[in-house]
Amino acid sequence: MKTYLRLIYRSIGFIILFFLIGTLLVYIETILIENNVKSFIDESGILQNDYEKSYIPIIASMIISYLLVFQIPWFRKKEEYS
Repeated sequence: MKTYLRLIYRSIGFIILFFLIGTLLVYIETILIENNVKSFIDESGILQNDYEKSYIPIIASMIISYLLVFQIPWFRKKEEYS
């Protein structure tokens, strides 16, 4: 039972961190790209950017979240380390 609660706790933590870190990294990517890319107005009058987003922030967010949640021993006692 305790193992299942830890797994649920870590899974929820992973999902929350994944969305928060992913949002931050995508926002940073958008700011960095928009400074160097020309924008244009299409036929409908909507401002369009001439670039496509990459999957690098999403993958980086997944890896960072995994390392933070599943690899760092946050709540283990000293006896459990060995």
